[in-house]
Amino acid sequence: MRPTVNRTWRARAATRIGRPLGLALGSVVIAVAATACQPVPANNLPGGGSTSGSTTTTSPVKPPVTATATCTTTTTRSITVAATIVNHVRQLLAAAKADGLKLCGGGYRSAAAQIAVRKANCGTTYYDIYEKPASQCSPPTAIPGRSMHEKGLAIDFETCSTHSTACYTWLAKHAATYGLKNLPSEPWHWSTTGG
Repeated sequence: MRPTVNRTWRARAATRIGRPLGLALGSVVIAVAATACQPVPANNLPGGGSTSGSTTTTSPVKPPVTATATCTTTTTRSITVAATIVNHVRQLLAAAKADGLKLCGGGYRSAAAQIAVRKANCGTTYYDIYEKPASQCSPPTAIPGRSMHEKGLAIDFETCSTHSTACYTWLAKHAATYGLKNLPSEPWHWSTTGG
């Protein structure tokens, strides 16, 4: 007789919530599944990576081993870059100084700093930060996880605001010798790939 009691209890429970038990449980499963499919920033995903569906995020960049190159504008400031390029950057700064040009700028940027730059240049919505094309930001700004700054392989030079500055002119002539290339749309941005 016990199984009959259980079936009766299940029927009563289903009736209390106004629908058959199978649909009630199905709703819970659907709600959980829908929640699990919401886009999540890459830095919030367990182990990094990307979400499925139409939303794509990039894997977080592993922070590089960094080192500093002292700016030639002042000895109290420096440019932090990946240790793999620091000697070339130091040589570039020394060569520029020998030619009468003092340089400084920003190099390595953490993932949190890249997100802050995206918010400032692109907007504060999820789309603005993680999906909007860099070219739609002002100035253009890489999506977090894609920036050469996060790898320590890029420098934004402070005095290179246009293609006609002494900074840009000197770097255009000499930077390739030290392994740096310019991103043409940004006269201040120099990296190991030009990106």
